[in-house]
Amino acid sequence: MILLLACTDPTGARYARPGLDSDDLVDTAAGTAWEETGAPADSADPGDTGDTSDSASSTAGPCYLGPARDHSVCLDVVPYDAAWGSDYAYPAPYGGSEQYSVPARFIDITAYSAELEIAPNFVLGEYLYDWKGQYGVMQTHVVDFMQQVRDAVGGPVAVNSGYRNPSYNASVGGAEYSRHMYGDACDIDVSDMSADALAEICDGLGADYVATYDTGHTHCDWRDHPLDPAFYDLDPAGPPPPPAARPVHTARLSRAGEAFTAPATGFDEGEPARRWTAYDADGTVLAEGEGVRFVPPARATRLRVVVGRQVVVEGEL
Repeated sequence: MILLLACTDPTGARYARPGLDSDDLVDTAAGTAWEETGAPADSADPGDTGDTSDSASSTAGPCYLGPARDHSVCLDVVPYDAAWGSDYAYPAPYGGSEQYSVPARFIDITAYSAELEIAPNFVLGEYLYDWKGQYGVMQTHVVDFMQQVRDAVGGPVAVNSGYRNPSYNASVGGAEYSRHMYGDACDIDVSDMSADALAEICDGLGADYVATYDTGHTHCDWRDHPLDPAFYDLDPAGPPPPPAARPVHTARLSRAGEAFTAPATGFDEGEPARRWTAYDADGTVLAEGEGVRFVPPARATRLRVVVGRQVVVEGEL
């Protein structure tokens, strides 16, 4: 008999080339596709900001960290236009939360070089991709945090997904309220660092939601931080916004012969990573493993699996 207990942990390149963005794909038994990226930029040469003189409706927008860490790389924004059509048809704010407000202004991505340095080690094209839509949002504090992540790592951090407009998000099976649509989420990985270690760095630097996935990437977002007024119209006299909603995660143990799996729901960024531990009757660790399937030793009497750093499931064997 298997006794189950599931609990949710509340805490818990440069330029990406065109391809399938799997960061919000639903779970699949065969795994997920992954977007190819190169290494993040480490050059200090300023990029070409492009010519925005023809955009009469553009106004001063976000000022990013920039190569000198002085927030001197300022871009223009354009107001949302219903003529953009369904690509930018945002859902109504989730639960009425101001944190899910529809962006009022966007960057015209085509007006700037993808190689524009918006931080010492990141370029614009790592966060905003014109082949995913002409207009995009990337909140300035997220780039600040991502540079802190890069500083803590001490080497290149690949950004596999930044902003996605609603249409593109839906086309890859993204969650209806994916934070990628609001410009405060990034899916990242480091070639010589585990997803868990990278997740701990995001946690330590104040990310509001962190999860790990079996493709090796880590999702970090800042959904509870105040929205960037460069992109959002907020009522300064209103009450502080409630914390943004978090996904409801579930997982369970399932056995097929000698192997165990842990089917999970609520992970909207792909197939979650699984960390397995098998114990004997005295509580001694007999074996550990990672992956979708796990075969415990014959002497194991208890099994524990951590799913995406968000759910812990334990069972007596």
